[in-house]
Amino acid sequence: MRPLIPRLLLLLLPLALIGCQVRLNNAARLIARPDFPQAARAAPEWTRDALRTINQLEYELERR
Repeated sequence: MRPLIPRLLLLLLPLALIGCQVRLNNAARLIARPDFPQAARAAPEWTRDALRTINQLEYELERR
């Protein structure tokens, strides 16, 4: 009979690795809002800058 610990580690390893794959998509969530076209028309530069900032910060978080 094999030791229990190595078998448990083999079972738990995939679960631990699943948590490492984080994809954030807040810019897409905001663009999908029904009031997004109004916001983009009212403040196009602000909206563009906000989406770029969100994408850049999410990229930094996903790299970790």
